[in-house]
Amino acid sequence: MWKRQSTDGIQQLPEERKALAERYTIDAEEAQRREQLAAATAVREAEEQAGRDAEAELDRKAAEEEARRAAEAEEQARRAAEEEARRAAQAEEEARHAAEAERRRKAAEEQARRAAEEEARRAEAEERARLAAEAEEARRTAQAELERKAAEEQARRAAEEEARRAAEAEEQARRAAEAEQREAVEEQARRASEEEERRVAEARLEREAAAEDTEPMAEPEPEPALVSEPGANSELPIYRWFDRT
Repeated sequence: MWKRQSTDGIQQLPEERKALAERYTIDAEEAQRREQLAAATAVREAEEQAGRDAEAELDRKAAEEEARRAAEAEEQARRAAEEEARRAAQAEEEARHAAEAERRRKAAEEQARRAAEEEARRAEAEERARLAAEAEEARRTAQAELERKAAEEQARRAAEEEARRAAEAEEQARRAAEAEQREAVEEQARRASEEEERRVAEARLEREAAAEDTEPMAEPEPEPALVSEPGANSELPIYRWFDRT
């Protein structure tokens, strides 16, 4: 744009001055070109520096971003580690609570089992006591029945013994009465026999006396057998009556 303006101005100058103007213009243009080149170079260098600075800034920002990301990652890792530690602690606490609950459950089950066993033992002891009481009651009933039967047997034996003694006493009384009756019969028979012997003797004496008066002496006849003992002749009527009793 500046070159176009300069060319338009040169065309308006006289010819004699055209060469100077052109040379001046050329120098100016060259200087301008050099300045522009220097400026362009400076701009380019500035741009390159800016690019480098931008790249450095980008690198810095990237490094910062990387550091930030690393810090965030580290923070996330730390938080994750803390969360994992918290979860692990929570899981450990839950496991501890679960273990404590399991221990309490087992302790409750053991206590319930022992209570059930104690209740079973108590029920068994009560059942044994009941059976023992029933057995004792049955034993006492049986013992009472045995004692009653023994008392009845003893009473029966005592009654039998009393009856036997009464029978023996009655038998003894009967035998005594029979003995007394026998003695009385024997005494009566003895007396009758003596009376008979007396009469026979008296009759013999009378016959002898009569024979002496009327007949000569003769051989004495044998005397008839006399009953001297009450039991010598069982054919006597009195003894036959006694034997029937």
